[in-house]
Amino acid sequence: MRRAFPVLAAALAALLIAAATASAHATLQSTSPARGATVAHAPAQVVFIFDEAVEGNFGAVRVFDSKGDRVDQGDAFHPNGIGKQLGVHLKSGLADGTYTATYRVVSADSHIVSSGVVFNVGHASAGGGQSVEDLLSASKTGTVTSVAFSAARAVQYTAIAVGAGALLFLLVVWSGALAAVGGASDGWRAASEAFAARTRLLLGGAAVAGAVSAACALALEAAEGAGVTFWSALKPRLIGDVIGTRFGTVWLIGEICWLLVGALALGLRRAAPVLRPATVGATGLALPRATRSPATLALIVPLAFLVLLPALSGHGSTQDPVAVLFPANVLHVAAMSAWVGGVAVLLVALPAATRALEVEERTPLLAATLQRFSAIALAGVVALLITGLLQAYVEIRHLDLIFSTAFGRATFIKLMVLLVLIGLGAVNRQRTIPRLRAAVAAGRTPGADGIVLRRTLRAEALLIAAALATTGALAGYAPATAKTSGPYNTTTRIGPQEMQLTIDPARVGANELHLYLTDPKSGAQIDSAKEVDVSAAQPAKGIGASDVAASKAGPGHYIVPALTLGVPGTWTVTVAVRVSDFDEYTKKLEVKVR
Repeated sequence: MRRAFPVLAAALAALLIAAATASAHATLQSTSPARGATVAHAPAQVVFIFDEAVEGNFGAVRVFDSKGDRVDQGDAFHPNGIGKQLGVHLKSGLADGTYTATYRVVSADSHIVSSGVVFNVGHASAGGGQSVEDLLSASKTGTVTSVAFSAARAVQYTAIAVGAGALLFLLVVWSGALAAVGGASDGWRAASEAFAARTRLLLGGAAVAGAVSAACALALEAAEGAGVTFWSALKPRLIGDVIGTRFGTVWLIGEICWLLVGALALGLRRAAPVLRPATVGATGLALPRATRSPATLALIVPLAFLVLLPALSGHGSTQDPVAVLFPANVLHVAAMSAWVGGVAVLLVALPAATRALEVEERTPLLAATLQRFSAIALAGVVALLITGLLQAYVEIRHLDLIFSTAFGRATFIKLMVLLVLIGLGAVNRQRTIPRLRAAVAAGRTPGADGIVLRRTLRAEALLIAAALATTGALAGYAPATAKTSGPYNTTTRIGPQEMQLTIDPARVGANELHLYLTDPKSGAQIDSAKEVDVSAAQPAKGIGASDVAASKAGPGHYIVPALTLGVPGTWTVTVAVRVSDFDEYTKKLEVKVR
């Protein structure tokens, strides 16, 4: 830990110096027509402008009139080929009234971002039109799809950890342990062959799980992007659209890598003789070239790419500062792989090897193997803590976001599981391994210490499964600092008038409020209000109301350019419309702010 501290300090210093804006999710910057605007003539197109390039291949930019009917035509397109802009053409001859434009796009980190804006042609419609939330709900995927996507990610990460970790264990831990204590008897040959067979099983199982989960993830990404079910997404056009995105390209390469891993794992059967101890008849001279077979070394290439997969397809390669987050994510995955894969080998392959040995030979092999793995596990713990803290700092930042966002809660759960895992690892390192070394010196069997080891390893396996499941969900959430929400839009009665209210973007900070007053029968804008005041309060957090006078922007149109909503949660927004010295109408609205 003394050696690790300077590394942690240097990493934190680099993080503080580097730019640290959280931009993993695309954020809407502006629109044409402008949000809340009233234009004299119907535009030919609607264009959304984001802060980063977005994918719009799913035809997910739509425009609706006040009745909820679509008025866009053709597919979404990038005006002038600019990736940050996404637009759609409108039908000709649109009537005056209120229109709502929505988008559902794929940001650079593969997450779906959706929202919308409201604008008027000529004047606002009577009734104001449907809300952005109502229109988007029709294209949202269900809970089953979201859960299935999280599960596919969790299975993929588990496969990566088991595959890469098993190879590392074979190259570093097993070969060293067998070379140190192995002999040339038939029992040691049998032990080596049993270990090789179980390692092939682990690698083959990881390849199958990885290939299947990657294929499912591509289809599920198509389902989320298009707002359809999993089965409806199994169409060449939708899958092709996904493959054209960063996420799709990376995961398709991952699919190919898993097929290579599977083929090479089968090839290890023919490489089994080089995994046997050398027949030199002396302990300490075994395995001179045991891990240098072409099939074994070739596994390094596809598994190395798979360790990069989470960073290449997620926040690590899209969220600033990339120079810190990308290597931190890769090191995090590599450290977890070393730990997870090691535990898998200890539970699956090592028992098969020890059972092939005489009783007195089992304890030395067990002690030598655990001694080497313990050193790797300790390094992995330090790496996990450092990289986990770095990523949490960038993606959460504020303590109140730990429990107020899904991303923060998942990160907290993962941290708690990691701390318990560290405790179990400490039990093995401080208690079990020293006792096994003592058993070797005394020439006795592991006994009760072997039982303790099996129990702690099984507990670690269960906790690791929980951590990986949490990671699968975590990868599907927006970083807490990048969480965005769509504008709040509602149409309601305030006295005898119809009020259309938009608060954009309905998130913490300054928000732009637009308010339109119309006649509910004719839809004509009412321009008789003498004063319009707006106040916002959050009683649950003890934030009292502060009145802001709305400025008149046009007939029946009032605006508050910077309504400050300082914390996330549900705000009570009160609108007061004074129509005479004695008459005033008020309306209270509950607005969710993220």
